[in-house]
Amino acid sequence: MHDPKLGKLMIEALTQNNLEIKENRLEILFQDFVASAVLGEKHYGVSAPALSSGITERAVTLGLYTSALDMDDVNWKVLTHPGSIIWPIATSIGIERGLSLKQVYEAAAYGYRTGATIANFFGPLHRSKWHVTATSGAFAATTTAAIALGLSREQHVKALHICAMNIGGSSQAVLERKGAAQTNRASAISLGITSAHAALVGAPHAEEIWSGPRGLFELFLVEGSTSEILNGIDGVAIRLMDANGFVHAALAAALKLREVHKEKIEFITVVLSTSVASILDASQGGPWWNPAYAVAALWESGDPTNLQSASEFLAVTHVEFEEMPIGAGKVRIKTAGGEHEEYVKLAPEEKTWRDVKWGNAGISSAEDSYRRCSSFPLAALR
Repeated sequence: MHDPKLGKLMIEALTQNNLEIKENRLEILFQDFVASAVLGEKHYGVSAPALSSGITERAVTLGLYTSALDMDDVNWKVLTHPGSIIWPIATSIGIERGLSLKQVYEAAAYGYRTGATIANFFGPLHRSKWHVTATSGAFAATTTAAIALGLSREQHVKALHICAMNIGGSSQAVLERKGAAQTNRASAISLGITSAHAALVGAPHAEEIWSGPRGLFELFLVEGSTSEILNGIDGVAIRLMDANGFVHAALAAALKLREVHKEKIEFITVVLSTSVASILDASQGGPWWNPAYAVAALWESGDPTNLQSASEFLAVTHVEFEEMPIGAGKVRIKTAGGEHEEYVKLAPEEKTWRDVKWGNAGISSAEDSYRRCSSFPLAALR
């Protein structure tokens, strides 16, 4: 039996301004967001449309760009991509209102907290049907906008209630592996801004958002087993490798083996979580979604930021799935000297890999990154 009191208490806790702002980590996440947006803009290869100057329009455009290459940040604890929703809003409102970077970081920090807490509360059953980046992300977007716009606590609560009655995002967008999840993020962005704006002007809102046949518990398969408040920052990692995030730990494991074992390779086995087997079966999405290709390419190049060719080792590389945490990876190799295995729980964020991504985007400082977001194209030096 679901307890709506847990949801109510969680909303009350999420609207308290009592969060430690980890500026050093937020600065890294912010610059990585801008790097992803710049590279995404290049990927789209078109000028931003005319509707990119207001808060919502700018934020949606930034969100689409940030997630275009599937290189936006990831929270491995709750399995969401929060940064491509949170930072476009904090940045766009910051530009419009003349906020300092410190104020932008504060709004983002509260957004990360709300998004992670809601995703954790919604649980795995919800995630099996709904795109949790979009559903929890809409709440994260609402909080980010509420803090950046200076809403009162009462208005913040109302904004989250307005958001709750409008969330969505099908997991089909993810399963097809064609990039459609980008627009799920964009929808969450616009809903978050709309919810905060509606609360700011005093629009009516639903009071009971959790229980009954039309409440979140039933409609969205919310488990509600824990209302733990997560800070949302500690579990977030930036993505720096040239492959989908689910294979990054396996790439790190393969790199460790490659550095030690120089003998001729007879076979390579990539082992990943059974929970991701359905989307890592190499049936769709090309090399980006093919774990065997990624690890074979790593063995060829020795560089996880350059996985463009796998011709030398792909034929001897195979994929298996077993019970392990999502985000973890294991690699086994066989050489003339025997069999060797390496397991990595989560891929590291090596500075050399970060320098490649940020260097390709021309990222030099947080201040410069903030200026770039003031107009399009982002790649222009200002």
